Amino acid sequence: MEIPDVIDRRNCEYSQLIEDFKKEVKGINMQGVTGPHFPGVGSNYCRAKYKFAFCGIETYGWNSMESFMEMSPEKYLMDTDSCIDSLEFLKWADNLHATFWGFVLQFFSEFYKVDLKDLTSANSKNGNALDVLKSFVWANANSIERFEVSSKGQGANLADWEQVKNASAKFDDLNHIINSCHPKVIFLLSSGTDVNSIISDESLSNIYNIDPSNKSNILKIAHKEGIPYDYYYLRNTDTHLFKLPHPTWMGLYSGIGIGNYVNSIIQDLSNYMIWKSLPKGPDDWEDETVACVDKSSRDNKFHIIATLAHDLTANNLVMSGVELAKIFNINNVKTQYGSSYSENGGRGIYHVITSAWSYYQYEKKDYQTAYEIARSFVKQNGDYAY
Repeated sequence: MEIPDVIDRRNCEYSQLIEDFKKEVKGINMQGVTGPHFPGVGSNYCRAKYKFAFCGIETYGWNSMESFMEMSPEKYLMDTDSCIDSLEFLKWADNLHATFWGFVLQFFSEFYKVDLKDLTSANSKNGNALDVLKSFVWANANSIERFEVSSKGQGANLADWEQVKNASAKFDDLNHIINSCHPKVIFLLSSGTDVNSIISDESLSNIYNIDPSNKSNILKIAHKEGIPYDYYYLRNTDTHLFKLPHPTWMGLYSGIGIGNYVNSIIQDLSNYMIWKSLPKGPDDWEDETVACVDKSSRDNKFHIIATLAHDLTANNLVMSGVELAKIFNINNVKTQYGSSYSENGGRGIYHVITSAWSYYQYEKKDYQTAYEIARSFVKQNGDYAY
């Protein structure tokens, strides 16, 4: 089974939000303000049999707003991905008993039945253990962290930070992760976060065919047997969410410990039959029936567009977006949401053409190919598509 590339879907989900945010905060004094953190996707996530997203409260320092404003959305989004794939986060897990990353590592150790030492060593000889560490999504409930965490110490002005923080609220909706990454289980490690404030039917992708009249779309079960946390089943998207205290509280103040929380959660994963079976070991992390990169990936679409543009230019011909959409649909090249392209001249196909032009013009600096794309594709009325 082939699935669209998750990175492409994530980028498409957030790119327009980022552009809108940049317009909203333009002109604000951003000196000292820490930039937003966006969900990172490990390179093994799309092949993972068990798809998890771990959502903390916030980072403790990230890129600056000034650098964020200068970077393309795609490049900025890659920063979080690289922290996962380079295993940089292992350097941040000094206290495995009372930190966010301590929780992640303890959970994977118990869930996949792998020695914690194999997970905490970037040079581990256990290849499956290292594969597991690149198989999840990492996010935060606050894309812009609290003022006193880093921006204050960096000399930011509170009023300026507040404007940036308010504008960033759109990033904190968990549905953006659900729409693009489709995790089966989300761990929200922030007991102070109101689930209803970060999950709204209005922000779900239309692929879910939501009936807004259905008011019973979330099932909540409060776990009170000595280990307090809440479990939510989001019926619209078949997503399971565990709302937990932050691991610092679990490890230092609860009197329970991260290990006991982890054991309780794994028991719930079994009780609630979220999967038919749980892994027997770290070698059971991969769904071998899934091919991660397919012809619906961004790179493949751009390659198709560039190839067509070259031949069209050579023969002094043009092609409409509608015709390109038909070619994509006939060959099962899907949108980032897994659906077919509109053959009525919808914006989707022209967005792909524009993105392909931008890719060759600015990222690849292949000006000849960018020129051929701009020259070759037209709208239904004959005007150039870009």
